[in-house]
Amino acid sequence: MTAVGIGLGAVVALEMALADPDLIDRAFLIEPPVFAALKEATEGMSADVEAIRSAAAEGGEGAAYELFLSGALHTLGAGAERFGDVADRGPAAARSFLIEVPAVPAWPLDPLRLASLEADVTVVTLPSTPALLKRAAEAIFERVPGAESVHSNRDGAGAVTTLLG
Repeated sequence: MTAVGIGLGAVVALEMALADPDLIDRAFLIEPPVFAALKEATEGMSADVEAIRSAAAEGGEGAAYELFLSGALHTLGAGAERFGDVADRGPAAARSFLIEVPAVPAWPLDPLRLASLEADVTVVTLPSTPALLKRAAEAIFERVPGAESVHSNRDGAGAVTTLLG
């Protein structure tokens, strides 16, 4: 099976390939936010967490989620503003955001696990990928043996369609 993940979904796709090699034989990781691999992201993540706490304290979960979608979180929300107008704002969206966002810095890049990866991995960046996410993608590419790095010339769903061709 081929797994395609964007953002945190890219980390989930990679984790699935690591956890069950018989299930995932190909993984496309689009803008994986593995900021734990980037020393320069540590300070930014701390500032973003504080901003999320402040927004939630002042305006609730929805305010924290809107802060994320606005692009004001320069590390944990790098590039999120690109999707703000199409993001789910249903009743569970803000709560899901607050549950998922801690997973971004917490995902470990265990070199032994990554070296054992059997799936074909393609790490993808887009024309609109922010610099920080490009560096995170490079970190994954450098740590996964045999990985391919692709810079798509298209954004959004068109990029995924082209990749899967």
